[in-house]
Amino acid sequence: MLNTVLMLLVVACAMVAAHEAGHALLTRALGGRFLGIHVRGFLVGVRLSVKTLSTRQVAWTLAAGPFAEFLVVLAAIVISPKNIHWWLLILALQWIGNLTPWGLIPNDGTRLWQLWRRGAIDLTS
Repeated sequence: MLNTVLMLLVVACAMVAAHEAGHALLTRALGGRFLGIHVRGFLVGVRLSVKTLSTRQVAWTLAAGPFAEFLVVLAAIVISPKNIHWWLLILALQWIGNLTPWGLIPNDGTRLWQLWRRGAIDLTS
C-alpha cells in the first residue's frame, strides 16, 4: 500500500511538472515567451507572454498541459500496469479540476471557454 501511495505522489508531481512544461515548451516553440513560474499555495502555473501568438495558437498552448499529463499517465501505465485504475483516476481528477471552466480560478478550461465564447476559436474548422 505504501508503495502505491508513493507512486501516486510521484506520478501526480510529474503530471504537474509536465503540465506546466507542456504550456511553456509549446508557447516557446510557437514564438511566445516563458516569463517564469507562479506559485500560490498549492496552485502552480507558468507566466507566459502570448502576445505574438494567434488565438488558435494560444488555444493549443492551453491544451498542451493536459496532453502532457496524458503522456505521464501513459508512462505510468507502461511502468506499472497493475495500477492502471489509479493512474486513470488521478488523470480524470486532474482533468476535471483543470479543464472544467469553473470561472473562479484562471484554469485552462476557463481560458478555453472564454476564447470559445468570444468566438475567438472555432471548434468546427
